[in-house]
Amino acid sequence: MTPPGLSWRIGLAWSAVVLASWLVHASAVAQPPAAGSQELVVSRATRLMVIAPHPDDGVLGGAGLIQRVLRLGGTVRVVQITSGDAFSTAMKAATHVARPTAADYRRYGVRRERESEAAMTALGVPRADLLTLGFPDDGLCELAPARQPLTAVAFESPYTKRASPPRSEQLLSHIAYRGVDLERELRHILVAFRPTIVLLPDPHDEHPDHCTTHLWVHEALDDVADARPPVAPRRLHYLVHFPHWPTTIADAGRPAGLTPPVKLAGNNAQWKTLTLTARERVTKARAIEQYASQVLAIGPFLHDFERSNELFQEGEPEGHVACWCRGDDVAPVRREAGRHSATAKQ
Repeated sequence: MTPPGLSWRIGLAWSAVVLASWLVHASAVAQPPAAGSQELVVSRATRLMVIAPHPDDGVLGGAGLIQRVLRLGGTVRVVQITSGDAFSTAMKAATHVARPTAADYRRYGVRRERESEAAMTALGVPRADLLTLGFPDDGLCELAPARQPLTAVAFESPYTKRASPPRSEQLLSHIAYRGVDLERELRHILVAFRPTIVLLPDPHDEHPDHCTTHLWVHEALDDVADARPPVAPRRLHYLVHFPHWPTTIADAGRPAGLTPPVKLAGNNAQWKTLTLTARERVTKARAIEQYASQVLAIGPFLHDFERSNELFQEGEPEGHVACWCRGDDVAPVRREAGRHSATAKQ
């Protein structure tokens, strides 16, 4: 996770600025799409699935999109791969436990799940449409195809000492901390919900849990494309952890709109922007505030995602994109032929 930096109170102050701006400007002001991108259009027919490695990621990357789809009469389902139970810095700040035990980490995971439920309520997402799969925080990259052979024993979290999700969060039987089991559950969710758009982490995201989530979601999507009838949603990617991202605050303390990072602007992917209304921005800020334990530790970073737009990359980038796991690249080499964006099975 990104280190703290300034006091979390700065984030709260900025939220107040956004709220005051909305009260003065009750209606949205039309703005052109961010440079180098096209405006994203959704409708009441949209079935959006947001997939997040940790409880707050989907809100940082897509809270405005979630609101837009729901306001138009569409459907949203949010899937959290982990409970975010291994973020020691935030856990210690929230609980004042200097030497946490496995039980402390488990309790912290429950706390983060409750924070996420409150954030979804703020966005209008029903509790039934929020799924948490309970896989290992700060351990997903250990489940990557190149890291964990199909015959390997289940990974055990050094934080919670679990080798499988809590029973209440297992959707299928015999689920353990194995990559193939994560893919099984993702396939099950995709076929059951049949989304028209899947919002997932960008492959360039430098957090190992994020890029590994990207790998397994794409594996699952490639598999369900052969279902009868096929499940073939649009794939939009959001970015959380990347150098100089989000971009810096612009003039007079007002946040600059997101534009594609310079290092990523030249690839073959298409960039889509969603210009947020004032109400959507305020509601996103309110949802971020529900992650109280995170705001304590990295408030300024979280609030830096309160922008005039959200930005998504559609399509796969050219060439190999590494996913680093404790010094090893765990992203499999992509096949030149065959299904679009399929990865070589290990």
